[in-house]
Amino acid sequence: MEKLNLLKDNEKKVFCHYLVPSICSTLVTSIYILVDTLIIGQGVGAAGISALNIFLPFFAIYNGIGLMFGLGGGILISIEDGIGNKEKSDKYFISSLVSVVIIGLIFTIFTNIFLKQISYFLGANENSIDLVLEYGRCITLFTPIFIATNFLSPIVRNKKAPKLAMMSVLVGAGLNIVLDYIFVFPMNMGMLGAALATVIGSLTTVTVLLTHFIPKENRIKISLKSVSIKMIQKVIACGGSSFLMEVASGFVIFIFNIQILKYIGDVGIVVYGIISNCAIVGMALFNGVGQASQPIIATNYGANESKRVKTVLKYAMFTTISIGCLLFAVIFMFTEEVIYIFVKADAQIVSMGVPAVRTYLTAFCIMNINILLCNYFQSVGKEKPSIFISVIRGFLLNIILVLSLPIIFNGNALWLVVPTTEMITLIGIVIYIKKLKNNDYNSEIELKKVAIAE
Repeated sequence: MEKLNLLKDNEKKVFCHYLVPSICSTLVTSIYILVDTLIIGQGVGAAGISALNIFLPFFAIYNGIGLMFGLGGGILISIEDGIGNKEKSDKYFISSLVSVVIIGLIFTIFTNIFLKQISYFLGANENSIDLVLEYGRCITLFTPIFIATNFLSPIVRNKKAPKLAMMSVLVGAGLNIVLDYIFVFPMNMGMLGAALATVIGSLTTVTVLLTHFIPKENRIKISLKSVSIKMIQKVIACGGSSFLMEVASGFVIFIFNIQILKYIGDVGIVVYGIISNCAIVGMALFNGVGQASQPIIATNYGANESKRVKTVLKYAMFTTISIGCLLFAVIFMFTEEVIYIFVKADAQIVSMGVPAVRTYLTAFCIMNINILLCNYFQSVGKEKPSIFISVIRGFLLNIILVLSLPIIFNGNALWLVVPTTEMITLIGIVIYIKKLKNNDYNSEIELKKVAIAE
C-alpha cells in the first residue's frame, strides 16, 4: 500500500488521497442517524421521526467528545510526527484514549439512570416519551461505542491509514442498513430494532478501526504511566472547538424543538426532523473536507512549511464550496422528493416543509466555509479563535436569533436562524483574517526598519 510523504509529495495528490476516506469517516454517525430516520419514517411513521429528533442531542454529545479527543489528539500527533518526535506522539494517543474510556463509562451510567428526566428536558412529552425511551435505552447503554467511532477515525487517519478509516465506515454502515430493514420491517421491532442496528453497525466500525493496531509496527504499548494531565489539557484545548461545534448542533436542535412546538406545533417538529438529518449529512461532508486537510496542514505546520499549508487550504476551500453549492442545488430542485424519502408526508407536511427546507439549508453555502476555517485554525495551533468561532456561531447567535426572530416576525422566521448565524459568523471571520494580515504586514515593515537601522 502506497504511503505518501505529507512533507514532500505534491499537495494536490496528498489532499485527494485523504479526501474521500476522510469524508467517509465523518459520515459515520450521520449515516447511522440518516438510515434510522429513513427506516423509522417509513416503518414507524412521523411520530417516530419526532422521537428520534428529540434524541439527536445525545448523538451530538457523543460526536463532540469523540472528536475533541480524536481531532485534538490527532492534530498534536501530526505536529509531533512533523517534528519527528514519535515517543511524544504515542503519549498523546494514550492520554486521549484513557480520557475517552473514563468519560464514556461515566456518561453510560449517568444517562441510563436519568434517561427519562433528560428526555423530558429535551422536549419529549406524553405523546413521544415511550418511543424516545424505546430507542434511547438501547443507544445509551452503548455510549462508549459511539464515542469510540468518532475518536478512532481521526486518530487512524492521522496515523496515515485514511483508507482503513473509510473501510470501517463502509462495512459498519452497510451492516447497519441491512439490519435496520430486517429489524424494523420483517421482525417488526420498531424503534428498538433501529437502535439495535445502529449499535451493531457502530461496534463493527470500531472493530475494523482497531485492526490498525494489530501489525507490529503500529502497536502502541498502553501504560497509565504515559498518561499526562498536561497533555490531556492540551488535547482538550486543541480539540475543544470540535466539541463545541458538535454540542452546539445538539443544543440548537434542543432550542429549536422547544420554539417550534411553541410557535408552529407538532408538524413543525416533523419538518425540522427532516431538516436536521439533511443538515447532519451536510456538516459531515464539510467536516470531512476540513479533516482531510487537517493532518497535512498540521504536519507541514509542525515542519514550518507555510507555503504547503496555504496550498492545501486553497484546495480544501475550493472543494468545500463546490460541495456546499452542489448539495444545496440538489435539495432546492428536489425538495418534495427529499421530504417523501424521510416520511410518508401528508399535504400539511409538504406545504410547510418545502419552503422551510429551502430556507434553512441555504446555510450549506456558508457553513462549509466556517467549518473549514475553524478546522484550519485548530490545525495551526490557533485554538482561541477556533473556540471563539464555535461559541459565537454555535451558541450565542443561535440563542439570540431563535428566541427573538419569532417574536419580531412569526414562527416561520425560525427557518432563517441558522443561515443568518452562519452569515454573521463568516463576516466576523473575514474581519479577523484581515486584521491578522494587517498585523503581519505591519510587523514585517517594523522588522525591515530595524534591519535598515542596523
